Amino acid sequence: LLNERLGSDRVHFHTGTHYRHLLVIDGGKAAINCWPPHDHLETPVDQLPVTATAPEGEETAAMLNQLVEASRSILAEIPWVKEKAARHERRPTSIWPWAAGEKPHMIPIKELTGLSGATITAVDLIKGLGIYAGMTPIHVEGATGNWQTNYEGKAAAAIEALKTYDYIYLHVEAADEAGHDGDMKLKMSVIEDLDSRLIAPIMKHIDETGLDIRIALLPDHPTPVETRLHTKDPVPVAIWGSGITADDVTTFDEESVKSGRLGLLDQKAFFHHFFQ
Repeated sequence: LLNERLGSDRVHFHTGTHYRHLLVIDGGKAAINCWPPHDHLETPVDQLPVTATAPEGEETAAMLNQLVEASRSILAEIPWVKEKAARHERRPTSIWPWAAGEKPHMIPIKELTGLSGATITAVDLIKGLGIYAGMTPIHVEGATGNWQTNYEGKAAAAIEALKTYDYIYLHVEAADEAGHDGDMKLKMSVIEDLDSRLIAPIMKHIDETGLDIRIALLPDHPTPVETRLHTKDPVPVAIWGSGITADDVTTFDEESVKSGRLGLLDQKAFFHHFFQ
C-alpha cells in the first residue's frame, strides 16, 4: 500500500518481517541523522525529525520527513487500524526511518577462512550482512524476530544445514525485544525457550551423531530491562567443542565469564579464535 501510494521512480518500499522493512531512495545521501526508536523511548515523535549532518543530506532528510508525514493518513485509512484506533489500542501510525545505510564492502568469510556458511535469522539486517559476507540465507517458516518465533524450526534448519555448509550463523532476536519492552518476566522466558527449544535439540543431535563441531554462544549486545536501551558493555561468550580446552567456568553469565580462559576479546580476536 505504501509503495503504491508513496513509491516513485526514486522511492521503493520493500516488505520485511514484523516491524522491520526497507525503504530504498535512489540517489539518497547517508549524511542524515535518524532516530532509532529503541534509543528514544517515550520521546514525542515531533521532537525527532530527520536532519541533515551535511549539506548534501538536506534533500534526503526533507524527503524522509515528507514521507513520514504522508504515511500517517494512508495508514489511518486501513480498516483494522481504524478498529484499533476506535478501541484506543496500539497501532501503526506512520513509517519511521530507522537509520541511513549504504551498501557495505565486505571480504566474504570464505575468502578469509575457506569455509562456506549460511545464516538463519528473521531480521533482514542480519540476513543482508550475511549475504554481503558471502553466506547463504535460509528461510524458516514462523521465524518472526520476536518472542513468538519458531525455535524448533530454527534448530531443525541449523541441523539440516550442517550437512551442506561448514558453519551456520543462527540468530534469535527475542531476548533483545523483551529487553526493549522492559519485561523481565518475558526476557527470562525467552532465554529459557532459547535454551530448551533451540540449543537443547541441537546439542542432543551433536551427542547422538558424534558430530565434530565447534559452537560459540553469545549475544551481540546487552539490552537491560532497567534501561530498555542497547548498552556497549562486554557480553559473555562460550566457545565449546572441537579443539577447545575447557576452563573452570561452569556458569554462563556476565560475571562468571570474567574469570574464563578467553579473557576480553574484541571482534577480530573472537573471529580468529573461533575459526582457527
